[in-house]
Parts: sequence; C-alpha cells; structure tokens
Amino acid sequence: MSKMKYSLLFLLFLILIGCSSKITEEDLIGGYWIGTAGYQDGKPEGEPYCLYYVIAGLEFKDEETVYVEGYEKNFEYVLEDGKNGMKIIFSDENHYDSYYIDKVSENEIGLVGGTEMKKEESCYLERQ
Repeated sequence: MSKMKYSLLFLLFLILIGCSSKITEEDLIGGYWIGTAGYQDGKPEGEPYCLYYVIAGLEFKDEETVYVEGYEKNFEYVLEDGKNGMKIIFSDENHYDSYYIDKVSENEIGLVGGTEMKKEESCYLERQ
C-alpha cells in the first residue's frame, strides 16, 4: 500500500508541473494585446495603470521583438525569472522598463511594476 501512496503522490506532482502557469515567449506571440484593466491579486480590477505604450497595444512578433503601437515601432523584450516571479523587460534606445508578468489564461496576462519606483503600476492585458 505504501508504494501506491508514493505512486499517487508522484503522479500528482507530475500533473502540477504540467499545469504550470509560467509564461513563455510562445504564449505571447500572435494577436494584439490591449490593456483593459488594472491587475490585483490575479484578477482584473479598476483602470489600467501601466506605461502608456504598454496599455496602448503590443504585438509580439517573435521571441525577442514586440511592436509597440504607442510609439509605432519595435522594441526588444526579454522574459526572465526574477526573485518575485517571471519578469518581462521592454527596451529600445530610450526605454528600459520591467514588469512582473502572470499568465492568467491563454488570452490574458497581468503585469505589475517590476521596480521599486513602478511597484504601484499594474495592468491586465487581453489578446484581441
């Protein structure tokens, strides 16, 4: 019976790993992301409060390029593990901004300011 318990525990562990909500570049590519709300405790709430160019619309072209509608140009982006979760970093010659990013569903992501100065910022983006 003891082997059965360990087998079930191992199976549960594998299922939980498979259900991970860790976001990847492939999750972002395709479609157009628009800021529709703020993001609090894993849910959309209130008005979006992120940088203008993030809320205005993003189109992730590939694993390192995002078209930023607010500036009508491409930025680079990187996903990386931060000490408080997954971060997305947007950059070009004039910008370097980071947010913690959560995958809410296939077509929804939440962003929360990734620096001390931006910790109050949050927005909920939906894929159009």
